[in-house]
Amino acid sequence: METKKLGIMELKKKIQELEKFKFVLDYKINELRREVDPRNVKILELNEKATKMKSELKHFNRVNSNLTLIVQDMRMRQEGLKKELCEMSKSINAQDYEKKLVQDNVY
Repeated sequence: METKKLGIMELKKKIQELEKFKFVLDYKINELRREVDPRNVKILELNEKATKMKSELKHFNRVNSNLTLIVQDMRMRQEGLKKELCEMSKSINAQDYEKKLVQDNVY
């Protein structure tokens, strides 16, 4: 009987020590959670910001592609207008030459 009581007493002491450890560990866990939770919130905020920035980057890439196409179109138009101007200049020069010939023949 005495040994059973001693065994029970030892088990009760161990239970008490384990409850102390449990209390300390619970406190530490809660303390660590208080440290980690703001970081998790910051991580979420940064992830949202990164997602927005990726979306903006896609938008700007699309805009850039469109502007590139517009610039290419404008360059092609410019080349066409340059050719047309050159042809018109040749035509005007030819007409001026013919005009001069007519004037010379008249005099």
